[in-house]
Amino acid sequence: MILKIAAMGVITVVSVLVVRNERSDIAVLIAIIGGIAIVLGVVDYLTAIVDMLTDLAERTGVNLDLVRYLLKLVGAGYIIEFACDTAEDAKLTPLANKISFGGKVVLFCLMIPIVKELTDIVISLSELL
Repeated sequence: MILKIAAMGVITVVSVLVVRNERSDIAVLIAIIGGIAIVLGVVDYLTAIVDMLTDLAERTGVNLDLVRYLLKLVGAGYIIEFACDTAEDAKLTPLANKISFGGKVVLFCLMIPIVKELTDIVISLSELL
């Protein structure tokens, strides 16, 4: 699988470099499509990770909502990073900075329920002592 991802990356880079001088707008589209293809190539791994975390949460008695929020947090981080990189590839650095800032605000909001749940766990453990 790693070879497949690396091959898609190399093919995308070479394609962008070949096309960039003639049609920079098409080069950006090639880069975006290549990035999406790489992300879609690892979906099976992401599904396996979600299944493993869900199983682990069920075994340990951890609230499944905590796992869901954690997965949302990680997923949002990846999506924001992809959007920032895409804006950078299009030479839109100011837009990439704004996407990054907005993403950090969203990630902070997604973090609040996780912090609350972890605080509840710590409090319940301290009550046992």
